Amino acid sequence: MAKTTTANPRTSFEHTYGQATDGVRRGARRVYELTAQFREQYRRKLEEWMQLRASLDQSAGGSKSPRLTALQNQHEQLGRDVAGLQARLKRLDVAARHMDIVAGYLASSDPQPDEPILANSDASPAAMTLRVIQAQEGERQRLAEEVHDGPAQVLTNAIFQVEYLDRVIDDSPEAARAELAFLRSMLRDGLDDVRSFITNLRPPAVDVGLSQAIAAQAGEFQMRHGIDVQVTVQGIDDRLDPSGKQSVLRILQEALQNVRKHAAATQVSIGLKGNLLVISDNGRGFDVMRLASGASRNFGLQFMRERAELMGAPLQIESRQGEGTRILIRLPNETTRR
Repeated sequence: MAKTTTANPRTSFEHTYGQATDGVRRGARRVYELTAQFREQYRRKLEEWMQLRASLDQSAGGSKSPRLTALQNQHEQLGRDVAGLQARLKRLDVAARHMDIVAGYLASSDPQPDEPILANSDASPAAMTLRVIQAQEGERQRLAEEVHDGPAQVLTNAIFQVEYLDRVIDDSPEAARAELAFLRSMLRDGLDDVRSFITNLRPPAVDVGLSQAIAAQAGEFQMRHGIDVQVTVQGIDDRLDPSGKQSVLRILQEALQNVRKHAAATQVSIGLKGNLLVISDNGRGFDVMRLASGASRNFGLQFMRERAELMGAPLQIESRQGEGTRILIRLPNETTRR
């Protein structure tokens, strides 16, 4: 009678688990290799853009010929392409690092008694690390997009304005003065954007208390942009730990920037209602469903959601076109925080 052997279930599980771990590790290496290839392609495209910029600089003193106009259009289009490639390169870098973290997590020792189960796997150290990295990379990408669309675009336009002024200042002083007024206004707006970036990059000043920090932020915003801001947040300091206070102030900074750039509002309200922090404006509003479907992107709203998620505070956005916008942040209960 032939002797039958039964496979050890534990050995079978270990083999399958090892295959999964090796697969993720190989995938991470492959993504790293492809990222290196993409980075080299991006570098060549960036060099092409810089060479084109040098050609434009050499032609700056000449007359406005069709060839120069075509060159300027080509330079602007290539600049947009380079910005898009840069964003994709950042995503590839993040994906490779994520896969490395997942591979390390799978290769770690056997689960301990307090290992998260599937129902609360989002609370695992690896998941939290991924969320932190996503938030950091999202913030970097958001800042890169804003610098590209803001100060970088202002400086590019200023260069063209100066070149135009150089050609018309002798023959048409009136036109030159009009262009100078426009250039002055444009540069002031760009400087205001840069100051806002610097303010947002500084660590939030919450040592004096979050309620005072919010009041100071609102007062500075009102003075700089002429938009009325009403603040009623008494008791908010008792509901948050130091890291939570910093996150709330960051979210508020981003919300005010969105109001300034997109809402066309005349009034903003920041209020604490129970455990809800509500930031509302009377601006033009927007289509929330269109945003949720991915038809349009807003890095500022994405940044706020990520910040709120990391502090365990669900964030909800309510808006309709022509009816303003409300951002609701459900703060942790005091008992939950303790």
